[in-house]
Amino acid sequence: MRSIHAVIFDMDGLVFDSERIAMRAFIRTALHFGFQMNELMHLNLTGRVEEDCAAQMQRMYGQDKDVRAWRAYLREQKASIRMAQGGRVGKRPGLLALLSYLHERDIPFALASSSTRQTIDSYLESEYLLHEFTNIVDGSQVKRGKPDPEIFLRAATLLGVEPEQALVLEDGLAGITAANAGGFVSGFVYDDLSFAGSVDTGFPILIDLMSVDDVRAIADLSFDTLDDVIGYLEKAHSVRQ
Repeated sequence: MRSIHAVIFDMDGLVFDSERIAMRAFIRTALHFGFQMNELMHLNLTGRVEEDCAAQMQRMYGQDKDVRAWRAYLREQKASIRMAQGGRVGKRPGLLALLSYLHERDIPFALASSSTRQTIDSYLESEYLLHEFTNIVDGSQVKRGKPDPEIFLRAATLLGVEPEQALVLEDGLAGITAANAGGFVSGFVYDDLSFAGSVDTGFPILIDLMSVDDVRAIADLSFDTLDDVIGYLEKAHSVRQ
């Protein structure tokens, strides 16, 4: 077990329940445009920057499919669903307990998200967490998005730790791949989005997708919830001492 000196959080689906909004919007818009859609497709896309998402979706469905129109409508629907929730995105279970633990143990932490700073601040403000995350790296601060590790490397520099001393918490394939590439301790926290169902008719997905078990297998660690991270950090803290 490696000694952990810092924690780096992904944002969507890890700190916030925003991926539930995204998945509902994906299902709604996939039906509208006639594309097959399921949880695994989302698992393989989440965390990527917009251009990379669009490129990946072209690979998934074929170069002749208008995925950009789909993604434009998707953004509209995500905003609409959030508005219907009073602008809230929701916090992931166990988040507040984990943040409290990190404060108690004086373990520094950062938020590393491909989103814009405006979006990050909007989410933090909506869930009354602006005061919690003072170390933030946003998408505008990096040239390469996940699965490149640049965003996590910047976060580690901000926290003053080496990559191997930091635990990166992620809920998607791109983020886990990025953490591994950067030499971090990668922790996969599964965000179960199966509640939204799937779209099984329409334009098919043409490529093989990584499953939840596949992502668990490439991650250094796998957690069911953020509460479980505390138990691991307790053990890692004893190593640190």
